[in-house]
Amino acid sequence: MSRREGKYLVVLRFLALQICITVGVTSESPASSSKPHIIFILADDLGWYDVSWHNPKALTPNLETLAKEGIILDRSYVQPLCTPTRSALLTGRYPFTIGRQHGVLTPRQPTGLILNATLLPQALKEAGYSTHAVGKWHLGFCHWDYTPTYRGFDTFFGYYNGGQDHYFHSSGTKWNGTINEDEPAFGYDFRNNMDVDLSVNGTYDTDAYSSHIEDLLSTRNPDDPMFLYFALQSIHTPLQVPEDYREPFKYIGDEEREIVLAMSWAMDDAVGRVVDALKATGHYDNSIIIFSSDNGGHQAGANNWPLRGAKGSLWEGGTRAAGFIHSPLLPKAGFVSDTVVHVTDWYATLAGLAGGRVPENTDGFDQWEALTSGTTAPRTSFVYNIDNSLGPDNTTQIKAALRKGDYKMIVGNPGDGSWTLPPEGLDTEDILYGYNTLGNDNPSTAGIRLFNVIDDPEERSNIAELHYDIVEDMMADLLSELLRLVPADLPPNDPSSNPKYFGGAWSPGWCQV
Repeated sequence: MSRREGKYLVVLRFLALQICITVGVTSESPASSSKPHIIFILADDLGWYDVSWHNPKALTPNLETLAKEGIILDRSYVQPLCTPTRSALLTGRYPFTIGRQHGVLTPRQPTGLILNATLLPQALKEAGYSTHAVGKWHLGFCHWDYTPTYRGFDTFFGYYNGGQDHYFHSSGTKWNGTINEDEPAFGYDFRNNMDVDLSVNGTYDTDAYSSHIEDLLSTRNPDDPMFLYFALQSIHTPLQVPEDYREPFKYIGDEEREIVLAMSWAMDDAVGRVVDALKATGHYDNSIIIFSSDNGGHQAGANNWPLRGAKGSLWEGGTRAAGFIHSPLLPKAGFVSDTVVHVTDWYATLAGLAGGRVPENTDGFDQWEALTSGTTAPRTSFVYNIDNSLGPDNTTQIKAALRKGDYKMIVGNPGDGSWTLPPEGLDTEDILYGYNTLGNDNPSTAGIRLFNVIDDPEERSNIAELHYDIVEDMMADLLSELLRLVPADLPPNDPSSNPKYFGGAWSPGWCQV
């Protein structure tokens, strides 16, 4: 096939995809090769400055190639923490409307992602897709009904909790967060569908995941549409990586930073293996690949330079995610998109591509045309988060942030607002102005802040006192959104969750639904 013929084939496939969307294919329509394979890759705690298209000293060549040959998402927003982002992605709803706005699910909490929501994989299954989850779940497992194969995924290969040993796939807590040697809770956490899988014990997780995906792709028909949700644990703690990956970063002299960049490189290798497998098995030409971090980089070696703050905060460094779209089906590629996209948008966007139905109560928009063709974006505002459950003795103080146009308003204390200079140094000798100076903003205070995050993406200048009209307008929006706030779902830990009652593995079967 000539290069010109190949180009025309890509155009024809894209036109076929648009026709599929225009006529509104419903769940009754048969599976068709015109429906694209959807691969959503979610990194864990990856910082803005932990990828090579933002930091040339990072080693992520596969991801960078995919990004630069696709669409780099420069203004893609997620939640500040793991569970809330996954909740928003799979329901299309703001976490504060479903009780997931405060913190992450811990291993011993008898709850999970609300069961009366139709999750994205369920919508895609109705549209004729096979659905597969690989990696981290972190949306509850105390009852089977909360687990992946009961929530729309045909297969699951991964773990239930929020973090684990990258080699031995075990994790543990102490009862009620206190040191109580009489009641340790420690267990193995890896499943192949519903079964405990000991075969990967001792295998580094990125190797286990990429090998599984290679096997999966080699055994399926590429003409049948597929949704692959690949949720890595990289670069979440514990900081562990095969030594070979660390060698190029030994010059840094900061152990945590060296390991984080090495983990990013190992993750990049896993993504490269998956893309190679897509190509080798005939899936790639009809695939759409989305990559994103689940929140900003953590404070144990990750880096969000030059953004302010980190994981867990409402600053841009905690909520603005490195990401991209890559696909041979794109009408144009090789550019940076400044379209504002929120994690809740992926449900409507991907269901739209698949010809699936989107529940009426979702908070997202179908952003495909805006992201890929430069049309006017349907989203003009979003809620970073609203949380009024800041601890067991404080359920009234509000911690919230909203975006409207170019402006971001923060109410309450958004968390640590410092900047972290990359230990490996900057690519330029020009350190950005006023490094770690705050001007008129005191990070230790609550109150109301307003930033123009287009002119001031580092959130250095609080302009609330200069724009009372904007603050008043956005406060009215916040008050309107508060009407949708539901109590945070924070049940106390349950001692019956202990893995010792389930053969040493974290397992369902200890709560009611």
